Formats: sequence, structure tokens, C-alpha cells
Amino acid sequence: MKKCLILLAEGFEETEAIVVHDVLTRTAEAEVTLSSVSDQREVVSSMGLRVKADAVLSKINPADYSFVVLPGGKRGVANLHSSSTIAFLRAFHQARKPIYAICAAPSILGELGYLDGKKFTCFPGFQKGNGAYQDAGVVNDGGLITGRAMAYAVSFAEEIVLQEFGEAALAHIKPGMYGTVALTR
Repeated sequence: MKKCLILLAEGFEETEAIVVHDVLTRTAEAEVTLSSVSDQREVVSSMGLRVKADAVLSKINPADYSFVVLPGGKRGVANLHSSSTIAFLRAFHQARKPIYAICAAPSILGELGYLDGKKFTCFPGFQKGNGAYQDAGVVNDGGLITGRAMAYAVSFAEEIVLQEFGEAALAHIKPGMYGTVALTR
């Protein structure tokens, strides 16, 4: 089982966080932790949804997790920037662990130089760094997965499942996600 961390900062885009959590959890191969980047476990999203995180980032060891997901949201990304998140992401990147980002969040990766020489997408206007911006919903360049916006949250999450768990895991969860099989619960 792989451990995944989804970072939440005040103003995060709720769809990008919750959909990714949902899709990864469906694989039964991911243990997903929602982490607040502040010392408060309750985090308010961009649209006012209150989410109680499982943990706070200051208590998390990067070595315990296989990959991390950064949801976007303009205010959420600004708040990711003003937290201990940057140090955490540097430790994660130094350990050569994947960091996946959607919407405005790839701008953080660009500022850190993690998009240099890579193809990526993001919400238009948030392009940072020396990568090659792609006008696409989801881009996977050698394991670096980025998503454009909230409307691509399912595709973004599916690409993470494919990358982390393979085609069989994705094939296993798709019928329930798309309603092509009767639910038993």
C-alpha cells in the first residue's frame, strides 16, 4: 500500500482535493491523508467548505509518504507558499518522490525549478519556471503529472492512479466511477 498526502491550505479548490482523495481511495491500494499546512486541522476551501484534515504538516515526516498532491485555488496556492510547505516539498523532491499539482499549484513547482525542461499544464496565467506549458487538461511528462483546472480533476486523479498503481488498478475503479456496473453497497 502506498501512502499519499494531499496538502490543504486555506482557500484550496475543494473539487481538486476531494475528487483526488475519492479516486485514490477507490483503488484500495492507497492510504490517503489530508494534511493541513497550518497548525489547525480544520481548513476552509475556496467556496467555504470546511474540511477536517487528518493531520497537520508540521507533524508529518516526508519519508513516510510515497507521493504528494497539491490542489490549486488561487488563495490556496498563495497560502501553500506562505507555510512550511516549501521546505516539505524540497525534502520530498530531494528524495526523488513524485509531487503532483493541479490548477494554480504547478506554479509552486515552477518557482522551485521542478518544471525546468518538463512539459506541464496549469490554470492559464500561473505558468512559472522554464518548463514547456501545454494547452491541455492533464499532462504527464515522465511521471510529473499536472492538471489545468477543476474540470479536469477526475482525469488528473486517474492519471495519478495509472502512474502509481498501473492500468489494472485504473480498470478496476473505472466501472464504479462511470456507473457502468451496479453498486453492491
